Formats: sequence, structure tokens, C-alpha cells
Amino acid sequence: MKAVWSGFLLSVQFLTVIPIRKQIDWNDATARWSVRTFPLVGALIGVIEAVTYFMFSSFSSLSPLFLALSLMWLSIWIAGGLHADGWMDVSDAFFSYRDVKRRQEIMSDSRVGAFAVLSILFLLSFRFLFMFETICSDFDIFLIAVIPVLSRTAMAWLLIYGKRAKQTGMAAAFREHADRYDAHVAMIIGSCLLACLCAAHFSVLKTVIFLACGTIFAVFVARLFFEKQFGGITGDTLGAFVEGVETWLWCMIWLLRSYVMV
Repeated sequence: MKAVWSGFLLSVQFLTVIPIRKQIDWNDATARWSVRTFPLVGALIGVIEAVTYFMFSSFSSLSPLFLALSLMWLSIWIAGGLHADGWMDVSDAFFSYRDVKRRQEIMSDSRVGAFAVLSILFLLSFRFLFMFETICSDFDIFLIAVIPVLSRTAMAWLLIYGKRAKQTGMAAAFREHADRYDAHVAMIIGSCLLACLCAAHFSVLKTVIFLACGTIFAVFVARLFFEKQFGGITGDTLGAFVEGVETWLWCMIWLLRSYVMV
């Protein structure tokens, strides 16, 4: 049980800005449980986002414009900008149109290029659009918590099943300890969390299934893309995946609300 708790705290420290004032030993057990509890961290983020949105929307007269903007920036802030940084690094590397080795070097460069800025503006602009129009359509608040659970569960799967691009870095450090069994545990935990959300509010079941299918599709596309363009998975590509898939899931919800009305 101590390893489980330590692994979860390690994930919270690594994936969020939530202050955990505790030194966690890095070893085989904590690293493996850290990967397994990625979905729990997603659930924690989702609950914080959903509760914040509920408080703002229920006890104030704030406009949908403000609600969408604050919800979007909360998702960026609570992750400490970690995934947004990955998106920007990957964008700089991809649009350099260099070979794989050079792209890996560009991702490791701390400097921010023009393509990174343009790319993050493009990503967040469309996410804001999807969120704003969805909020205006009176959507189900439970879906706010679903998105981070799906993205972090998928990140655990991609981390383990994706080819390593290099032998150093965050992704490589986790891969030294975790294996496919840990990815399966993470998927089981994520599925149980989604099942609990659906049980608490059965009306979102069809939408959650649709979003889960969209996430699976995104994982396979991302794996092929990262392995072709960057030689495999790195910490930056995982961060880029989280940002990209969350925007994709908001797009799917927007499409459902706009054209299917579920």
C-alpha cells in the first residue's frame, strides 16, 4: 500500500502543480505505480475543473465566455504548463522539416521558436471555440471530469506501448521500470473511474463511449505519427499528445452537441 500511495503522490508531483511537500523515493515500485495511477491524477484534475466550473456557473452571473476561458486556462495551469511546453517543443521540431535526429535535438532546446507560438495559439484558439460553444449549449458538467481521465489513461498506454525515441529523458526513465502490465492496470483503473462517473450520471454513458473510441483512435494515430516523425516517444511527445487529445475530445463533444444533440 505504501508503494501505491508513493506512486500516486509521485504522479501528482510530476503531472500537476498541486503542492506535495514530500520527498518520494524513485525506485521500481514507485515508478510502476506512478504510471498505473496516471488515470487517478486525471480524475483529480477533472474533479477540480468540474467543481470550479460548477461554482462559477451556479453561484455567479459570469458569462459563458468567461467560463470557457477560465476553464481552458485552468486545465493548462493545473498541469504547470508541462503538456503545453511539450506541444510547443514538438511543433518547433516538426515544422523544422529536418531529419529525426535533428528534430530530437530541437525538442531538447529550451528556446521557443515562431512555429511553437503559432501552434499553441492555433491549438488553444480552437479548444476555446469548442468549449465556448459547448458551454452555450447547456452540456453535462460530468464530461469535464471525463476528459482528463481519458487523456491521462491514454498517456500511460502510449508511454508503455510506444517505441522509445532515446535512452534518456522522462519517458525513458519510466520505461526502465514499467512494462505492459502497468499499462493494462492503468487502463483498468481508468475504465473503473469512467464506469463510476457513468453510474453516477447514466445520461453521459453514450457520450463517454463515443469519447473513449475517439481517444483510442487518437492513441494509434499519435503512436504512428511520433514514431515516424521523431523516432518514437519522448516526454515532449507525451505532453503534446495530452494537449492534442484534450482539444480533440472537446471537438467531439462540440460536434455531438451541435449536430447530434445527445
